[in-house]
Amino acid sequence: MENAHLRMGKLTFVRQTRDTITNVSVHLDRVVSEAPPDSRTTMDLHLVSIFGGDQEIGATVAAAHEGLRFQLAVGTQEFIGSLGEKPVVYRASLQIPGRKRPVRHAILLSKAFFETTFGARSEARRTVLFDSSADFVLHRLAIRFGLPVRPEWAEWFRSELERRKLVESLFGLNCDPIAVKATKLRLLRILGQGLRRRAIHILAT
Repeated sequence: MENAHLRMGKLTFVRQTRDTITNVSVHLDRVVSEAPPDSRTTMDLHLVSIFGGDQEIGATVAAAHEGLRFQLAVGTQEFIGSLGEKPVVYRASLQIPGRKRPVRHAILLSKAFFETTFGARSEARRTVLFDSSADFVLHRLAIRFGLPVRPEWAEWFRSELERRKLVESLFGLNCDPIAVKATKLRLLRILGQGLRRRAIHILAT
């Protein structure tokens, strides 16, 4: 974990009312978002992992539920992002040696990212994934769409998605996210063609 602070960013939001201005910042250790066409465009955030004090995390989670936009700073890049409607939030506490109070941690997921779970929106045409490795891609798509696959097909399957230009790179901090642009029917056809061409095999038991 040496120099871990160099692999972190910052998330900030500002709320202005008639009488007050609230400016809250928290530490950012992981992000998955769409790549913006330019710095003036609001990015769609899919996953945000943050930590900080009680009040800062509480205020940030409340802002996410209200659909407010956040300012993100990652290295030399700064941009605006939003989690959209109905984000899903997971909260936890981290007890750090030497600190009287625990550090609060929250993971915020967009509705689109959360719906990659089993059986959610089986008609989806696009799946956002946290990792681009072949094993992870096959596993997550198989779970979401109930695909009949074998682990040894992972490398072939990943290369087929690339060859057919079905993989879109996303912006990530401390991860390598992608979006797979295919329906369940399209993925089943790819698997079926692979079996017919004997590029993949169902081993007899």
